[in-house]
Amino acid sequence: MQQVQELVNRIQEDFKAGRLKVPSLPEVAININRYVGDPDANIVNMAKVIQMDPALAAKLVQVANSALYAHHGSVDDCRTAVARLGMNTTRNLVMSFALRQSFQIGSAIVRDIARSTWNKSSEVAAISYVLARVTMGMVPDRALLAGLVHNIGAIPILRYAADYPELKKNRILINDLIQRLAQQLGSLVLRQWSFDSELVAVPQQIDNHNYAADQEADYVDLAIVANMHSQFGKEGEDRPVLHEVASFRKLPLFRIGPDASIELLYEAREEINAMTRMLMSAA
Repeated sequence: MQQVQELVNRIQEDFKAGRLKVPSLPEVAININRYVGDPDANIVNMAKVIQMDPALAAKLVQVANSALYAHHGSVDDCRTAVARLGMNTTRNLVMSFALRQSFQIGSAIVRDIARSTWNKSSEVAAISYVLARVTMGMVPDRALLAGLVHNIGAIPILRYAADYPELKKNRILINDLIQRLAQQLGSLVLRQWSFDSELVAVPQQIDNHNYAADQEADYVDLAIVANMHSQFGKEGEDRPVLHEVASFRKLPLFRIGPDASIELLYEAREEINAMTRMLMSAA
């Protein structure tokens, strides 16, 4: 336990001093994120940027041909994939794949925890995507990204744990650190990666069941509700009833009835599973 407190203190000190170990996003993800905001951006040039990373380009073609996006035959090149997906969806997917790479960390146990953390984030992302489709004004691919980053604060913790020979072998202690620090660190990671303020708020607010109760629904709300759904049927601490949570009460589904989101997600279970598998396999 002394080791855990030592690591907590070290992380918090580095956090305050601006020395926190935060991995860099792949250059192609940084370039694409900036590129979408360029008034001169176009599909051809965007595809050229993506093709600088052949593995990423291949993954994007695979996604464009998946059941989630394939509506008019198959595509076999990056430019056509970007044209089918659109530039904003492409940007969000590229960022999603880049996030997956950030979870490839350390020793066997650390990698296993990282993989489990990413898999859970993928499930929350897939649920967020489906909820966004029935929420006016929400873009599903952005909701997907919001779900993926809800526990991004685990990354610096896992990187620190990998430097401690005894700690990196102790699954329980590492998970305890993630539980205690991930929300605090997640927003810092996203700020360093130049994510916008709404997505930066997701890690800090993910367990806030009274989040912005008097405001309109936003992507933080979708992530909160999706995270709650991902926990249904699993052991853990007592959780509030869904229809009493502020974020759920702001969604159109609430007006239909307290079980509306459960029914929606049950009907979309195959799509959610397919999307979760796609994100889990992203590399």
